Amino acid sequence: MEFWKKPIFRVPLVLGALGLFYRILSFALIFVWGRIQIARGPGPDGAYTLGTGYVPEIVAVVTFLLFWWAGWRFVRGLTRRQIFCSASIMVLLNAALLAAEQICQQVFGTYSLTVYRLYALTEGTMWMDQIFLRLFQAAGLSSILWVVPGIFAPYLYLIFGKKNAPL
Repeated sequence: MEFWKKPIFRVPLVLGALGLFYRILSFALIFVWGRIQIARGPGPDGAYTLGTGYVPEIVAVVTFLLFWWAGWRFVRGLTRRQIFCSASIMVLLNAALLAAEQICQQVFGTYSLTVYRLYALTEGTMWMDQIFLRLFQAAGLSSILWVVPGIFAPYLYLIFGKKNAPL
């Protein structure tokens, strides 16, 4: 239990747990949504059409609310300096996973399952990616515009830092 009490690990543990919850919730909702679509039967052309529907948006809203609740519940008592150092660990992990993903795709031409599994730890900030995806995809802008802000989302926990402590 001493591990949890160290402020440097607070944000990575909170966001890691939130990311694992996000992954499990999205799999469960997509499974149920797929079963509902299969139960409806085939379309007019006789083929089954499966889509995600509004599941990504529902999961993004739930994760957004859980992100702020977790910050209020678990990060609130730390100073801004402690939150910044702790959130920097998650930012570096997000950036390293994005770099590893891009390297694997460019060098090997495939997507690494190891990177995919490690992304579960950072999916607590996926709600921000969904927001920027909806904003910038409609405008036809580059995907880098909706990925980069999500990398820095752990710094939003600075709002919960003690006000009398300097940054």
